[in-house]
Amino acid sequence: MRVFAVFLLGHALLLAQSSNPKPDAPAGRDALWKPIQFLLGNWTAEGGGTQTGQGQGAFSFTPDLDRSIVVRRNLAEYHDGPNAGTRHDDLLIIYSEAPDSLRAIYFDSEGHVIRYNLRTPAPNLAVFESDGTQSGPKYRLSYTLRGKNLDGKFEVAPPGAAEFKTYLSWTSVKAAPPKP
Repeated sequence: MRVFAVFLLGHALLLAQSSNPKPDAPAGRDALWKPIQFLLGNWTAEGGGTQTGQGQGAFSFTPDLDRSIVVRRNLAEYHDGPNAGTRHDDLLIIYSEAPDSLRAIYFDSEGHVIRYNLRTPAPNLAVFESDGTQSGPKYRLSYTLRGKNLDGKFEVAPPGAAEFKTYLSWTSVKAAPPKP
């Protein structure tokens, strides 16, 4: 019985240590996410492109795992053009591999996986650019906060080309918080 009590006490101490992060961890994480703080929240969007058609959607950027990652969930429903009547869903996970270095990985309902490097070259501007480890086209996803609007653009550069061409663009506004 005594051995069992010592086991329980040891286990409780381990749980307490693992569930209480170091005092400086949250502050460090907040500093890590500061350049993309403007993205956080729930957004509604309208936009499209010549190859997809026009549509509406919604997305969110939410800290997760005790603020060690940021998750973007996105959906778009096309009502006009080549993709009319279809829906696109995707997930983007932003993380850090080293201090002051943000990366992201993207998955969508069409089976695409894109690994991105994330830069914030100016306040209220975030640029995700494919990291070059995958063959095929290069991709660039950017967000710019202009007043209350969050403008987004997804661009593609064919293999071997340096110039990106806009595939999709949209304008977003913060969604109203849900009523209690």
